[in-house]
Amino acid sequence: MSTTLEHRLDEHCRHTVLGLRSALLELYHSVEADITRPQEVARRFGLNKNLTWKIARILQAQDALEAVPLIPGSTGLEILLEAMGNAGAPIAAVERVRAMALEFDRMIESHADDRAGFELLLDSMGGSRPLEIGRKLAFRGNTAIWGLQARVRLTAQFLAPNAQDPSLLDIALVCGLLGVRRLRPVQRWPLFRFARYNDDASPLGTSTNVEPLEPSAAEKKLPWLMSSWCSPPYPPLERVNRADDEVHELTDGPIGRTGEFSCMFGFVERGTVPRYADEQNRTGEPASAITLPIETLLFDLFVHRSLLEARRPELCVYGRPSGTLSLDPDLRVRQLLPFSERLVELGGSPPQVATPLVPGYEKLVATAFERAGWNPRDFFASRLVLEYPPMPSTVVLRYELPERPR
Repeated sequence: MSTTLEHRLDEHCRHTVLGLRSALLELYHSVEADITRPQEVARRFGLNKNLTWKIARILQAQDALEAVPLIPGSTGLEILLEAMGNAGAPIAAVERVRAMALEFDRMIESHADDRAGFELLLDSMGGSRPLEIGRKLAFRGNTAIWGLQARVRLTAQFLAPNAQDPSLLDIALVCGLLGVRRLRPVQRWPLFRFARYNDDASPLGTSTNVEPLEPSAAEKKLPWLMSSWCSPPYPPLERVNRADDEVHELTDGPIGRTGEFSCMFGFVERGTVPRYADEQNRTGEPASAITLPIETLLFDLFVHRSLLEARRPELCVYGRPSGTLSLDPDLRVRQLLPFSERLVELGGSPPQVATPLVPGYEKLVATAFERAGWNPRDFFASRLVLEYPPMPSTVVLRYELPERPR
């Protein structure tokens, strides 16, 4: 039923938007206005350039649904119609735009309370740029509600065959938060959770083959902390060990800019993750958990060139209404969120990783390769940049595990 209703709304919206766009095209042609030159149209007809820019975007949009937020209100359209009518546009062309605009307003009234509500409805349904409006609104709202935010969440994961047993993988992880701020006193907020699990939700088990990427922090309470990449060097975090995972929690501190900090963690784990499919595991899932309001997620995956199965992973973003990521396949399907963003391959050998999101990132990646003992020229790299990732959610780069060679 829901799919049918969604189809009806989608069809109704496209029909009315295309009708309005057709009427606007006829109007522009009647006065020989160039839809590709909105500034010239603004000067010629004495119109606001923002108005003519919106009309130009509507007329050139590839997807009718993308045009909805750009359609001016009745006041803006009347200004356009009056200017072009005075310039000689036929009355029939002007009236057709009015009629199509009225049809558009009636379409909105049949599906939502108002224009803003209708745009949120379309945003939630999906389309070419799903959740774009809602994610930004959610970031602002969650920041105010929970009292903290971060500018960037970094996750960089590295996969390579284990030297002693190529049926297992070595994994390196660099993760961090930049520009963390409290908006009010906040205590015991979970920022990072480190866990490994099988496809059937059972713990993958603990490992003694974990090496910090910055050994100078090995004897401290936060053994994987890369203090030279943190500001201040020892951020206000505490480590909490649990049965199947460990959590790094934010402790109390100053609010606003005076209490802002950045933190970075890194380690390499040798030979504990299976490379091939077995009874318990069919997929590999490098993941990044979103546990607080974040402006931008930067998720890089570095894959050894021999691991062709992991070179082009699938992006899956799972909401966590229960607080944790469900490993039940049926529940996961219901928790999957619509996203249009895709991974891009980073060219170069070694991969070109520089980004304004993380100052000094090239050096950070080089440090991870050096301390893991890998040649960066032996790796592919893919990147995901996700603005305003929903909270709470888990962003997964999923790939199918190959069958073990016979």
